[in-house]
Amino acid sequence: MNFFVFLLLLHCTLISCSKTSEGPSDSGLDASGVIEADDPHIRYIGRFSFDNPKKVLFDWPGVGIFARFEGTSCSVRIKDGKNLYAVTVDGRTPFVLPTDTGTVYRVAENLEDSLAHWVLIRKRTEAFVGKGEFLGFILDKGRRLLGPDPRPDRRIEVIGNSVTCGYGVEGASASCRFSNETEDASKSYAALIAEELGADYNLVAYSGKGVVRNYGDAEKTSPDPMPALYGRTCSFDPALKWDPAKWIPQAVIINLGTNDFSTQPHPDKAFFQDAYTRLIERVKGQYAGVKIFCLCGPMIGEPCLSYIREVVEQFSYTGTASDVHFIPIQQSLLTSADRGCDWHPNVKGQKKIAGVIVPVVRDVMNW
Repeated sequence: MNFFVFLLLLHCTLISCSKTSEGPSDSGLDASGVIEADDPHIRYIGRFSFDNPKKVLFDWPGVGIFARFEGTSCSVRIKDGKNLYAVTVDGRTPFVLPTDTGTVYRVAENLEDSLAHWVLIRKRTEAFVGKGEFLGFILDKGRRLLGPDPRPDRRIEVIGNSVTCGYGVEGASASCRFSNETEDASKSYAALIAEELGADYNLVAYSGKGVVRNYGDAEKTSPDPMPALYGRTCSFDPALKWDPAKWIPQAVIINLGTNDFSTQPHPDKAFFQDAYTRLIERVKGQYAGVKIFCLCGPMIGEPCLSYIREVVEQFSYTGTASDVHFIPIQQSLLTSADRGCDWHPNVKGQKKIAGVIVPVVRDVMNW
C-alpha cells in the first residue's frame, strides 16, 4: 500500500467515526446535505428568537417549522431534551417526536424521489417543559429546500392558559395527572379553529396563568400573570422582547380568567376588570383594526363569565363594540366523556369548544 492510499483510508476512517448514534454530527457532514436554520425557504410559525440565526430559540406551545424539500429523506436538527413535537410529513397522520441528548432526528425516509415533499414540526408541550433550539435540517446529499407554499392570509393569535395549551388532551380520564405525553397544543381548540378557518395560528399560552392571579396563589394578585409574559418572544426571558409588527393577526382570541377564580382568594372585581380592559386595549394598540374575541370557560363559570361580559359591553360605549366580542363557553358543554387529565378537555372536548367559537369568528371575520 502506498503512502497516498494509506492517508486516504485514514481520512475516511476519521470521517466515519465522527458520526453519532443519533445521526451525523455537524463536523462530519457533507455541506451539501445540511440546511442551516437561517435558510430563507424555512417558514417559522409563531414566536422565535433569531438573535443567533443559526440557533433559533423558542419555548411557546404550538410554534411551528415548515419546509418543502427534495429527496427521499429528512432529518431535523433540534437541541432540546425535554419537549415533544408533532411531526407531519406530506399530510400523513402526525407522529410524536421525543427529544433526548442528541441533536439529529430522522423524521422521513424512503420517500419517492421524484416528488417534492413537505414537513411540519409543531411543539406539543408548553413553555414550562423547556425551551428548544432549532438548528436546521439534513437532506440527502445534493438536495435542497424548495420555496414554501404561500402563507395563509388569515392569522389568529390566541392568548390563553392550560386549555389553549392542550393540557391533558390525550389523557384517558379526568383522574390522570399532567404529563408531557398527554399534552398536545396541536390538538387544542385554538389549532382546530385555525385549521377549520384556513388560518395560521400563534399561541401565547401558559398553564395556570390568569389575568391578575395565577392558579393556587395565596394572594389576590400574582407578580407574573399572563399580561406580564405576553410581550416576550420566549416566556422564560423578559429581555427577549417580541416585536408585534413581525406577525400581525386579524383576529385575537383571549381565553383567560379561569385561573383567577378557580381557587380562593378571588381577585377584586374592579381590579380584574381593569386589568382585562387594559389587555384588550394593549392588543388593539398593537394590531390596527383587529377583531378581539373574549372567551370564558368551560372550566369556570361565575363570576368570571359576568365580569368578562361586562368588560366587553363597556366597549360599546366607546364606539368599538364591533371590534370586541364575547363568547361564553358554558361549563355544561363538557360531559365526563369529554375530560382528559385533571378535568381538562380531551380531544372530544376540545372539538366541542372549537364548535362554539368557529361560527362566531367566521361570521364576524367574514371567513
